[in-house]
Amino acid sequence: MINLTTQDQIDGLNKTQMLREAIGKEFSDNYSSTSRSVLVSVSECGNVCYIKEVKGEYSKNEPKTGINKQPSWLTWNGMFY
Repeated sequence: MINLTTQDQIDGLNKTQMLREAIGKEFSDNYSSTSRSVLVSVSECGNVCYIKEVKGEYSKNEPKTGINKQPSWLTWNGMFY
């Protein structure tokens, strides 16, 4: 998948800024053991997001501790698509 910073240059949607404005918000995360995560921060380059698992509404699983990182395009898709 193409990096968000490259996509922003092509389509002008400024998805990286959208993520920065969404720090602290919960989103659907298919790669989380609870299916929910919260966006903790976005890297300076804008291509990596740092997330933390949170308790899911329908999941009985406990969230894993710690901060995880994932590509920003994946986080953007979970939050805005």
